[in-house]
Amino acid sequence: MSNQTIKLIIMGLYLLMMLVIGFITVNKNKGFSDYILGGRKLGKWTTAISAQASDMSGWLLLGLPGAIYLSGMVEAWEAIGF
Repeated sequence: MSNQTIKLIIMGLYLLMMLVIGFITVNKNKGFSDYILGGRKLGKWTTAISAQASDMSGWLLLGLPGAIYLSGMVEAWEAIGF
């Protein structure tokens, strides 16, 4: 089997698993607000991790390029910390 064939099989299996997960969870949601809010069952740790990930993502996409532009490549070390 060639390397490209293996990659296509893995990609197909990934897509299939995403569809299976989607079909399983579609019946568990009662409406749009249940989908968006996770049924209000996520808890404080999940919420905290999600908020922190969103904060870091915004900083890496918006703040870090601006800091590097203003101060030079000396600010690039911050990407390692995130």
